[in-house]
Amino acid sequence: MKHRNVMVLVVAFLALGATRAEAIIINYVPVDISLGQTARLTFANIGERQGIIINYRFLDSDGLVIAQERALTVPFGKMISVDLNRDDLGRTEPRIQIRAEIEILGNGNPSQSLRQTLEVFDNVTGKTTVGFVEPPDPD
Repeated sequence: MKHRNVMVLVVAFLALGATRAEAIIINYVPVDISLGQTARLTFANIGERQGIIINYRFLDSDGLVIAQERALTVPFGKMISVDLNRDDLGRTEPRIQIRAEIEILGNGNPSQSLRQTLEVFDNVTGKTTVGFVEPPDPD
């Protein structure tokens, strides 16, 4: 009898968990990144008091994941940046195409509270050569 109660509890927990978190995936347009450059994703939480949990990944032109992080939390009112340094990839071609993919996890509509940018900058001078801002969804 104890096993039946535990099984019902697990099924109920899984059902509740599935409805509590929704994933929203945001794809950035591809950009080229050369030796001596870094791609930076910056996330700002402008409204979700309990924080926003995201997964991010950088993909190459073949769709292969070249860098990723799971369960990164962006606290309310804070910004977090993550970098992909082209020099650290260990690839032979001097220039590669990449794109970023962001998965937003959370209750309600966290995409309304998360702002993100993608930029490519020169490692020596810090000068930004490419910059994209994801516009907020219209209400």
